[in-house]
Amino acid sequence: MLAVCPTNASFLFLPSSVPQRLLPPWKPRLPIYSFSTSSSNKIIYNQAQPDGTQVCDFSGVSATEDELLLEEWPQLLKLSIGSGNLHLGRAIHAFLVKFGCQNDTFVGNNLVNMYSKLNRLDDAHQVFDEMSVRNTITWTSLMKGYSESGDSESVFRIACEMVCAGEKFNEHTCSVILQVCKSPEDRRFGEQVRGFAVKDGFEDNVFVGMALISMYSRSGCFVGAENVFNGMENKDLQCLNYMILEYGKVGCGEKAMRVFIHLLSSGLEPNDYTYANTISACDEDIGVDEGKQLHGLSVKYGIVGESSVGNALITMYRKHGLIEEAEKMFSTLDERNLISWTAILTAYLKNGDSNKAIDVFLETLDLGIDCDSTFLSIMLDGCSEWRNIELGRQIHASVIKLGYLSDANIETALIDMYAKCRNLQSAKMAFNGLSGKTTASFNALLVGFSESYWENEEDPMILLSQLRLAGLCPDFITFSRLLSLSADQASLVRGKSLHAYTIKTGFELDLTVSNAAITAYAKCGSIEEAYKMFNGMKRHDSISWNAIISAYALHGQSKRAISLFEEMKKEGFVPDEITILAILQACSYSGLWEVGICLFNELEPKYGIRPVIEHFACMVDLLGRAGHLSGAMDLINKSPFSNSPLLWRTLVNVSKLHGELSFGMLASKRLLDLEPEEAGSYILVSNMFAGGGMLDEAAKVRTAMKDLKMSKEAGCSWIEIDDKVHYFKASDINHPKRVEIYAKLDLMRSEMQKWQDENELHLLGDSIL
Repeated sequence: MLAVCPTNASFLFLPSSVPQRLLPPWKPRLPIYSFSTSSSNKIIYNQAQPDGTQVCDFSGVSATEDELLLEEWPQLLKLSIGSGNLHLGRAIHAFLVKFGCQNDTFVGNNLVNMYSKLNRLDDAHQVFDEMSVRNTITWTSLMKGYSESGDSESVFRIACEMVCAGEKFNEHTCSVILQVCKSPEDRRFGEQVRGFAVKDGFEDNVFVGMALISMYSRSGCFVGAENVFNGMENKDLQCLNYMILEYGKVGCGEKAMRVFIHLLSSGLEPNDYTYANTISACDEDIGVDEGKQLHGLSVKYGIVGESSVGNALITMYRKHGLIEEAEKMFSTLDERNLISWTAILTAYLKNGDSNKAIDVFLETLDLGIDCDSTFLSIMLDGCSEWRNIELGRQIHASVIKLGYLSDANIETALIDMYAKCRNLQSAKMAFNGLSGKTTASFNALLVGFSESYWENEEDPMILLSQLRLAGLCPDFITFSRLLSLSADQASLVRGKSLHAYTIKTGFELDLTVSNAAITAYAKCGSIEEAYKMFNGMKRHDSISWNAIISAYALHGQSKRAISLFEEMKKEGFVPDEITILAILQACSYSGLWEVGICLFNELEPKYGIRPVIEHFACMVDLLGRAGHLSGAMDLINKSPFSNSPLLWRTLVNVSKLHGELSFGMLASKRLLDLEPEEAGSYILVSNMFAGGGMLDEAAKVRTAMKDLKMSKEAGCSWIEIDDKVHYFKASDINHPKRVEIYAKLDLMRSEMQKWQDENELHLLGDSIL
């Protein structure tokens, strides 16, 4: 007897007389095939090769066994595919060639399928080329192999050859081709396949319909996906689940809910995927109430215990800010997988609860759960938001230990974490250590320059040049961040250069880039260029209007800002918190306090905006500058932010401007009570006393600062000359031209003193006359 028994690496034929203890254990248990043979026959075994591989040998098979193998070879090919055993597959191929079966279409189809599924596409294609007779299955099997390897061009080429050969598509052929249509450019192939499906009468096939929906959705034409779905007469549960999922992805929760209701009314029984997909769609136009109803239904039908449903509920509650509900759902899960832990971690991170997020992270480690790259990258994002570089470094070490350092999401998250924690050197090291630099990783590095641009000597434009030399193209995020950096540095020359580059690359048409350019021109002092940019845009959004209104407010042109505000409303845009803040600032700078008060009073009743602390600070400044200090103090006391240092600091500042020391002293006392350890508040109060001639009080405040060992970080200013930015701090002696600079300052101080003395003499002469 001969028995076909699987080993760890392949299947081998052994005599039944061999003791079973010699056979290694095998899982799962596969069927055993027995063949009778005489003792004179050669044993069939696996020959060890020099490279360690094994080859099946059928050279000793008897005539009786030949007949049996000719009947059983399809099953052996299935075993070859299921176990990934290429050697067994090749041995069967050789056996079939020996008996002249290779020209049979059924045999060829099976061999093409076997080689394709074992990712031996060259071998599959060779078998295909040698076949004298092919059918639809032959072509489809070969295309399926290329599809699974991600080679869409080969799939399209073979499909064209199939049509030219006069072979017709079946529903499986259509599905295979549609699966590789992923881009808008590929859509034309998909639509041609749809034409074949309509012509041959199987467009209504569920598999073809789902493939068409997927193709249109992936290629960015969701209207086409809807049309296919609506035109299908036969929709099974899998199809309806898939459409609910697709509606959820594009934010059409209401339509997803309609499909769910249709599913229930059609008599189909929803499964865990139905509930998970529908719950996940409860966003945008579908709210938490519908999500809670789905939660109730899943409890009623006993499906809430499925991890996919529980995870979807956690995420749904998190999106709607119901963290306690998300916690309750997490605690009731029968089985928690990594997705569950990732969902609750994300909930805590989005809610700003760093302590609970860290607890979740540590608990997953204690439980021995294997964290994947997604979980670790989310945790690194949390470290970025908390500016917690110490924890970020520990996670970095875990990433290295677990072998995820080459993951693209991890690489970008690490750079972003170090950049936002203002450790630009570590961010650069992480960026330079990348095996493959991407535009996303470069964009993350740019965050570091915006966080600490005054401390960094390296020019980000040099990094941009390196990016281009590496063959990578900047995207809209790259340009918007570089323009924002130019705005922060007030570098008009750089801003213009970047604007020219956006025109050359076509990114000027992107709204995000155009809005950044408006802000850059405004902050660099060129309000005319800012408006020219705004006026030249083909379309605007709320951010565009906010940018140009804020630009005119910043430049003190309040009437123009208010005019644009009215124009914005006429265009159908609803003002938001930022719009109102810009108008209030414009009114404050220009003394239009009555207009500002009127607008502030209309915030909630007319615009539905609840004023935040920045709005109240603007109103305190507006009233104070108008001389209504008592009204400003009343506003603070009646506001929800009466204990905010920002409001009292603003009142101290406007009291100093007006020389109203009585209000200033009251505001100063309250400010220092609220911020007893803030050096900036002491400096502000001291300057107020000094400006009002109360030098003794000013000295006392300075003495109190010294006793508390406080020091304020020196302010920084800069100027751009010949495309180079020069930075200065108070009493700075580090600039290479400090001698010439201080000499010029002394000359200017002398001329100012001379001018002041001449004016005093002139005024004295006028009074005598």
